[in-house]
Amino acid sequence: DIRNLLKWIKTNLLKERPELFMQGESVRPGILVLINDADWELMGELDYKLQDQDNVLFISTLHGG
Repeated sequence: DIRNLLKWIKTNLLKERPELFMQGESVRPGILVLINDADWELMGELDYKLQDQDNVLFISTLHGG
């Protein structure tokens, strides 16, 4: 499920400042999560069971400057 994917990302991919991506066991507010081009809120969020060939995309809606 997405919950385990986020744990894996935090452990294996995020080398510095994981708090910019994660808050608790979920993504921080301001990060849009799309599963197969649909908002993850429509798919069950953390409980969505990943399927072969699923495309998961994380988009930050926050910017600085």
